[in-house]
Amino acid sequence: MGVAILLAALLLAFVSYLSHRHYKRMDWTRSQLFTLSEKTLNILADLDQDVDAVVFMDMGSNVYEPVKEILARYAAASPHINVEFVDPIKNMAKAQQLVDQYEIQRADVVVFVGENDRRVIDGADLADYDYSAMQMGGPPEMTGFKGEQVFTRTLVDLVEHRKPEILFTTGHGEASLDAQNERGLGRLQEFLGDDNFTIDEWSSLGASAVPEGTDLVVVAGPTAAFSEPELETFSTFLDGGGRMLILVDPQLAGTGELAVAPLVQWLGSYGIDSPSAIVIDPAKLLPFFGAETIFADAYGAHPITESLSQARLSNIFPLARPVRAATGYEAEVRELVRTSSEGWGETNLENLNAVELGDDDVVGPVSLGVALDLNPQPSSDETSAPSAEAADDSGAPSTGGRLVVFGDSDFMTNAQIGQAGNVNLIVNTMNWLVERQSHLGIAPKAPDDVRLSMTPGERNFMFWLVLLGLPSASALIGIFSFLRRRRR
Repeated sequence: MGVAILLAALLLAFVSYLSHRHYKRMDWTRSQLFTLSEKTLNILADLDQDVDAVVFMDMGSNVYEPVKEILARYAAASPHINVEFVDPIKNMAKAQQLVDQYEIQRADVVVFVGENDRRVIDGADLADYDYSAMQMGGPPEMTGFKGEQVFTRTLVDLVEHRKPEILFTTGHGEASLDAQNERGLGRLQEFLGDDNFTIDEWSSLGASAVPEGTDLVVVAGPTAAFSEPELETFSTFLDGGGRMLILVDPQLAGTGELAVAPLVQWLGSYGIDSPSAIVIDPAKLLPFFGAETIFADAYGAHPITESLSQARLSNIFPLARPVRAATGYEAEVRELVRTSSEGWGETNLENLNAVELGDDDVVGPVSLGVALDLNPQPSSDETSAPSAEAADDSGAPSTGGRLVVFGDSDFMTNAQIGQAGNVNLIVNTMNWLVERQSHLGIAPKAPDDVRLSMTPGERNFMFWLVLLGLPSASALIGIFSFLRRRRR
């Protein structure tokens, strides 16, 4: 007997040892909520410095359990990730220490601490919520958990040695970075700052070259013409491996289409065509808005729009012109977002109150934005882990320029950037242009929502079954058993 007990104990110890050395975490959620993407795993595999993740969060928080599980996956994938949980209610002394050490102004945050820097993530930024139930007094419902998306981006921010430099052109009526009015880009600057960019304005008029060290030049909705020398400067920058984002708005009748004609012509030299028209889409109209304001949720196959497509996000374009690949060019211009098949480009700009598809109009579906890689690499893996230097999709240093063009600048202004998926589209675009593949949005994952739906009749049946049926059945079985024993 003693030998059997000893053998059983040894077997249990051996199994425990093997499970400790060779464990595997499983994810049984329907949406694979806690399964890390290959993109994140690659970044964790290349991590060469310790990062502390301090969860300063009440256990009753909506995102506490998902955060706990997803960070456990990060720690399991890399020995450089150290996770600590501090409950600000149950451990007030430690909480105060964290407040002093990391200068935290609020609870319900996650702090990532690297060798020389730190990032504070608000718990509210870790999930998407549906607030419709609050109108009836109910709590908001979590519709998507963004833990991996936010944590991976934060992790890369900490270990990168240099922030990409973005210059916005000025002097041609472009939207201003500092303006807080509806057409300003103040809110965009906040989003880009959060995403670890360095942003400034630059007057291209009279400049012989783009300033050294510039990673991306943005032309945001000009209303005056660029000179020939300026466009030559842009060409030199692009052909030398530079990156540009150009947003060209339609010019209504009488307001000067000639003002943007040189820029549109210059785009044609790169195989991009932008007809003088306004995009209309009866199938994608917004209530209470004119025919020129549409939303688009049809995307091309591209890293910029992959996460938007997965998350089924739409983009709102208040006033857009077509942007498409020109015919007769060898350049591989890739479509980013387009209208439905019912959309078209209206060329009669004098009467937008009664628009209809005519013979001279641009037939849909109409492209609203395109991307061009001037020197694409043979690898199609657009999601490889980034290095400290700019790297292309195959991981090798890239020398080719990149160009993205949208037929609207309003979607990224203060008035519109918070609508639908607009901020995702513009931030993803800039991250792709500067080749920060890990910053491209990882789509939020929907938490499991297991519900039992019953008709009123089924609910009544279950009510009486629980209230009377089961207790009565138990009583009858007891009486039957008692009477049967008495007969014996």
